[in-house]
Amino acid sequence: MFYDRLTRRLHLTIGGQEYLLSLNLGGLEELESRSGKPITSLASGDQMSLSMMVDAFWIGLRDGGNGKRFTRDEGKKLASDFINESENGFADLANVFMVLLAISGILGAAYRHDVLQKVGLEDKDGKPLETTDNVEKNA
Repeated sequence: MFYDRLTRRLHLTIGGQEYLLSLNLGGLEELESRSGKPITSLASGDQMSLSMMVDAFWIGLRDGGNGKRFTRDEGKKLASDFINESENGFADLANVFMVLLAISGILGAAYRHDVLQKVGLEDKDGKPLETTDNVEKNA
C-alpha cells in the first residue's frame, strides 16, 4: 500500500492486481450521507461502522481512476478480498479508510501526517508546519 502525493490516490494490490482509491469532496459527501455521520466526527474519536468502511472503500475505488465505474457489490467483494489477503484483516481495512480520509485533505495536514505515521506510510508532503512554532519564531 502506498499513496501518490500528487493525485491523492491510494494504491492497493488485491489478488495480484493494482487498484487506485481516492475520496474527493463529492465522494466524502456521499459517504457522509450514506452513513448519517459527519466525517469530522471521526477525527474526534467516533467509531466507524463496517458499512461506512465498505462504503468508503467502494466510493474510493469507484472514483479512484481505475478506468471502470465499480458497483457497490464489486467494491464490497474487493474489500472482502483485501481483508482476506491482508495480514491484519479488518484492522487493515480500517487503516485504508483512515488513510483515504487523511490523504483527501478534508481533516487537515496535521491529521494526514499523524494517520500516515500510525499506519507506517511515509508522509510525502513532509511534516506540517506547527502553528505555534511559526508564531513564536515570528514574534
